[in-house]
Amino acid sequence: MKFFNMIIFTVLLVGVSHAFQLKMSNTVPGNAPCAQICAGAKKGGWFSKGSGNTVYIQNDVNFSECGFKAGTRPVITATLNDEGYYAVGGNIDNYASAPNTGFQFEVLLGLSNDHYDRSDTAAIANDKGWTINWTAVGYIC
Repeated sequence: MKFFNMIIFTVLLVGVSHAFQLKMSNTVPGNAPCAQICAGAKKGGWFSKGSGNTVYIQNDVNFSECGFKAGTRPVITATLNDEGYYAVGGNIDNYASAPNTGFQFEVLLGLSNDHYDRSDTAAIANDKGWTINWTAVGYIC
């Protein structure tokens, strides 16, 4: 029975793989047969940042193992699982020097003069396991 189940699973897997087609928008120039989807999750690694009177935490996501072509900028989508804490919003920024290898995810926490103490937020995010779930779509050739 196990062998029969394995055959059915293999047939289904082959059928699904042939049914999948990745189509890139013409606004993202590149060689269509070289398009690739890469996905992952990053937990931990949060650190505090600040600019003016705005406080935020940041996390660097490296996806160099995805093998996107040098000099290209994959399309990135990311969501934050923040365990219901007080994150206000997120921002994605490709690495300026090598946009094909990763991105920075910033979470705005509000103004430093509001009634929340933001100084320990990176530690809380790491302790609570805040996770960035991401996908990147780009070209490998």
